[in-house]
Amino acid sequence: MAKLHSSEREDTQVVTRSEREKCWIARDKYFACLDKNRIMSVANQDSSMCANERSDVDSLCRQSWVDYFIQRRERNLQIDAMKRFRTQQAYDELEARESASREELRNKFVKR
Repeated sequence: MAKLHSSEREDTQVVTRSEREKCWIARDKYFACLDKNRIMSVANQDSSMCANERSDVDSLCRQSWVDYFIQRRERNLQIDAMKRFRTQQAYDELEARESASREELRNKFVKR
């Protein structure tokens, strides 16, 4: 019988509902810590910040899950940032058009 690598063994073990819930709670606490400290990317994280929370996630969750959770969080943060940028651009364009319209009306009705 072939010996399984640790990653293969991890994928074949059944995860119970209780284990999943503990993992998700640890993930949520870790992400709350990252949010509180305004850490957008785990790669740029100070190793001392949120270390306890990260340790809990690593011990309670499969590594493949941790990788997925972090990638999904960072992608969602990027999407949110793009949406805010586009909203600000749209607001700036609207403000410029309204300003031009007010100026046009002022020039039309104000005698010079």
